[in-house]
Amino acid sequence: MRISIVSIGSELLIGHTVNTNLAFIGESLAREGYTVDREVCIPDVPDIIEKTFQEQLSLADLVISIGGLGPTRDDMTRVIGAKVTGAELRHRPEVLEHIKTYLGPRLSLVPEEALLTQSMVPENAEPLLNHNGTAPGLWCPRDERTLLLLPGPPRELRPMFTQKALPLIRQHGEPDSCRRSLTVYGIPEATVADRLESSVSFPENVEVAYCTRAGEVDIRLTAPPDMAVELEQLIEKIRELFGQAAVVDSVSLSEAVGKLLKEQNLHLALAESCTGGLIASAVVEPPGASAYFQGSIVCYSNDTKTKLLRVPEKEIDQFGAVSEPVARSMAAGALKTMNAETAIAITGIAGPAGGSKEKPVGLVFIATAVQEEIKVNQYNFSGNRERIRNRAVTTALNDLRLHLLKHRSEIT
Repeated sequence: MRISIVSIGSELLIGHTVNTNLAFIGESLAREGYTVDREVCIPDVPDIIEKTFQEQLSLADLVISIGGLGPTRDDMTRVIGAKVTGAELRHRPEVLEHIKTYLGPRLSLVPEEALLTQSMVPENAEPLLNHNGTAPGLWCPRDERTLLLLPGPPRELRPMFTQKALPLIRQHGEPDSCRRSLTVYGIPEATVADRLESSVSFPENVEVAYCTRAGEVDIRLTAPPDMAVELEQLIEKIRELFGQAAVVDSVSLSEAVGKLLKEQNLHLALAESCTGGLIASAVVEPPGASAYFQGSIVCYSNDTKTKLLRVPEKEIDQFGAVSEPVARSMAAGALKTMNAETAIAITGIAGPAGGSKEKPVGLVFIATAVQEEIKVNQYNFSGNRERIRNRAVTTALNDLRLHLLKHRSEIT
């Protein structure tokens, strides 16, 4: 099944809004074995929207449109979608009632005209009721092809796509591939590729792709739908090849750490200097992080390190704030201050200023504590300030993951 995505919104083209919807839909379809052939981003201009819909419906079996379903004058996607699929817009009482129920006490604040606009549905379309907003999605068939209209706000689009659109897509066409993936942490891409390609033989119809981010390398395998068993076997070989550096499938590093913490009934505390709270942000991204995350102290100044984490002043005076002893003391202080069994502490020089010959920009000390054992690793990251901080976050979480795996093996 050929799939096109049309992203509508002038705010996307001027850089005011990042198109996270495209990434979400692309990733969701890839997990299901569907391939997106193309994506077009266009402004809120009716003539351009209509022309684009016509073009993409001539090229694809399914065209997914994002945005422009609101009640205001510039929200023309509904009208144009009906036009290009040759259908009249009709008032649907059940859609109107659903919108009114969703609004509840806020109903009196919404003009009646807006309610009527959003309850108009092309006569041959299936409405996808919105439980997180007022605009329904619309599944609009045209002969053997389909135009799927989705609302733009991510909090509305994501649950609607997952819960309502994907089941319809599965009925509409078979997946064209199967995919498996894993992520390798702490090993450069060139080393990952060289080790993999010299150790594992891949059939000709298995595509191997790499995607590199700060401190991590994704390995993605794609093959025809009937090769699911073979892909599973290949992924297992790759996992064995990279050992504890590998995390399989779509489990993020934060999720992997959270799973290990829950398995061992441990709680986590953070002490962050150069990352300024980025590790905490990553830790709480998975749902349910409150079960194991105690909190974070962002201790940018030396005064904060000594007062809140009880880092001895003499250590800072003797070794400097960016040092192995201070990182170790920060981790110990985080354990005590937040009554946790595990901790990450990080101190470093993210730049662009502040470096010296002895302590250059990119020098980072990461301490991980599990029960009474504290380990400190020294790293020298390259790149700009943003890259250094992102590498530090990934590396810190991975250091803790490896420490937790070691601890688990020792107690079992």
